[in-house]
Amino acid sequence: GHRLTGAGPAQAGLTLVEMMVAMTLGLLILLAVSSIYIGSRQTFRMQDDNARLQETGRFALEVLGRSIRQAGFWNMPINPVATATAFVGTPITGVNGAGAVPDTITVQYDGVAGDRDCEGNALAANAVVQDAYRLNNSELQCDGNADATVDHQALVSDIEDVQILYGIDINNDQSVDQYTAAPANWNQVFSARVCVQARSANHVNNAPQRFLNCGGALGTASGGAEFTTAGANDRRLRRTFVATFNLRNRVSNVP
Repeated sequence: GHRLTGAGPAQAGLTLVEMMVAMTLGLLILLAVSSIYIGSRQTFRMQDDNARLQETGRFALEVLGRSIRQAGFWNMPINPVATATAFVGTPITGVNGAGAVPDTITVQYDGVAGDRDCEGNALAANAVVQDAYRLNNSELQCDGNADATVDHQALVSDIEDVQILYGIDINNDQSVDQYTAAPANWNQVFSARVCVQARSANHVNNAPQRFLNCGGALGTASGGAEFTTAGANDRRLRRTFVATFNLRNRVSNVP
C-alpha cells in the first residue's frame, strides 16, 4: 500500500496578544467615529438653534413693528363733505417696566371692513382697533379688544425681554428730538425704538453665555450693566434685536 506523506502545517488561530491589539484598534476607530458624530451633531444643534433664535427675534420685531406702524391710522371718509380730519383715539401708549421688568405697549387705529385685532377676532363696523402687547412666561402676548375680554394670546415664544424707547417731537416740527422710556405727553410720540431679547429653545452652549442685553443695545445701561451672564446651569443662546418704527399716521403733509 501507499502512505501519504508531506502534509501541510496545521492552521493556527490568532494569539491572545494579536486579538487584544485588534480589539484595541477597533475601539480607537469606534471612539474616533463617535467623537466626530457627536461633534457634528453638536455643531448642527448649535447652528439650528442659532437660526431659530434669529427667526424668533426678527418675527417678534415684525409683529410689534407692523402694529406700531398702524398706530393712529384714521379711516378717511369717501364722502367729500365729511368732517373727520384725524384719529380720535390715542395712537400709542405704554408702561415702562421698573428695573428689569419688560415694557408693555398698546396701539390704537381705525379699523376698516375685514380688519381683525391681534387675536384674530373680527371687528365691528367702524370699530377702533386696540391691541395691547405684553411679555409673560417668556411669551410675547397680545390682547385685542374685538371680543371685549382680557385674554392675552401668545404670539411668539422664547422672548425674555421687551424694552421700548419713544421718539418725541417737542417743537412741533414732526421730527423726533429725543428718545425717552416714559413720555409725559403721548401725543408727542412719532416713533418707537423696540428691543427684544430672544433665547434659544434648547441648551446648546458649552458654557453660560455673556450677552448684550436690551439696556446695552438701546444705550440706556452702562458700566458693565449693559451685559448679562446667564446662570451657571443655563446653556441657552441669547441675542438682542433692535428696530425703530415710525408712526407714519402721525405725520401730515404740512408741518
